[in-house]
Amino acid sequence: MTTPFHRQVSEASRLQALRASGLLDGIAQPEFERVTTLAARVLNVPVCLVSLVDSERQVFAGACGLSDPYNRDRETPLSHSFCQHAVNEGRPLIIRDARVDPRVADNGAIADLGVIAYLGFPLAGEDDHLFGAFCVIDSKPRDWTEEEIESVRDFTALVAGQIELLIARQREKNALEIVVHDLKSPLAGIKMATNLLRERAGTMPRELNPLVEALGESSDHASRLVDSLVRPSRQSERGQDLNGVLSQVIERHRPQAAGKGLTLEHRNDIPVVRLAAADWVIERVADNLLSNAIKFTPTGGTVRLDWVMDGEGGGFEISDTGPGFAEEDLPKIFSRYARLSARPTAGEASTGLGLSMVKRLVDEEGGSVSLISAPGEGAVFRIFFPLAGE
Repeated sequence: MTTPFHRQVSEASRLQALRASGLLDGIAQPEFERVTTLAARVLNVPVCLVSLVDSERQVFAGACGLSDPYNRDRETPLSHSFCQHAVNEGRPLIIRDARVDPRVADNGAIADLGVIAYLGFPLAGEDDHLFGAFCVIDSKPRDWTEEEIESVRDFTALVAGQIELLIARQREKNALEIVVHDLKSPLAGIKMATNLLRERAGTMPRELNPLVEALGESSDHASRLVDSLVRPSRQSERGQDLNGVLSQVIERHRPQAAGKGLTLEHRNDIPVVRLAAADWVIERVADNLLSNAIKFTPTGGTVRLDWVMDGEGGGFEISDTGPGFAEEDLPKIFSRYARLSARPTAGEASTGLGLSMVKRLVDEEGGSVSLISAPGEGAVFRIFFPLAGE
């Protein structure tokens, strides 16, 4: 007889932690798919699974070697689960021949999935809750060797680490959604107040009008940034007018440049060209690069934005007369939190995140970013994207 469900599988805190993890939502996870494929090859088994054991089913977050309908559905009822026993017992489950093992002899996976030999380790999530098991399966009896058992242990440790990362990512996503939601209300209030001030422009001192316009532009920009954080798809936003996007960025940075005594130049004859990149990506990339150029260029210098174009695509270049980059900076220029040789010229804050974000956004849109720089000779960042399709 199959061992009845123990405390672990039905334990409320375990189920709550598993469901809150977000791991049951997307089902197939690319990280787990790669590990199961590798493990199946290393251990020479037909099937390898990352199985998450819920109250009435097991969900395969990663799978290699499953046949349909199980590969399509990515789950089975617990009547077909060996992994529940690894969760119940809290230790490795090693089975040579399931047909004669009293723990699983009447399990439906034997007839329906061809599970004969099984080797699985429980997968620990937060607070050591056992979320499921990482397992390898053979369709014939098998005496698992010590080396194979240790290999599965190591693969389990890798998957457990990935689970921790995915949970952390889900928490960050949830926190971001809360922040975005809470920001929309005050931003709407600022925009409403700005519109009221615009309507009363005739009754205000004239010198306040530019401040009201700057407030409106800043609140509009902040709203676009907030919206970009929660957009489910970028495809519908591709192909925007490069001229329109870059002109807005230039005007937004004029006060910053003037405050430092810099000359901000740009070509105002940008052709109407539509690139295969989202408008908010172009805007954020240009914003970061232009802000950095102004930040690192000393008083009296020049920052310039030019457009670039050829038969396959287009983009823009941002150049400055700042200190440039030292040779030792180049290998880490796009690394997160990189500490580079140059320092802001007016004591501005620098997190070391801007260039890494630029690189990530451009790469995700299928573009390229390149740098031309020498110490003492300024820097030129060139951003290039393919043309948008018809």
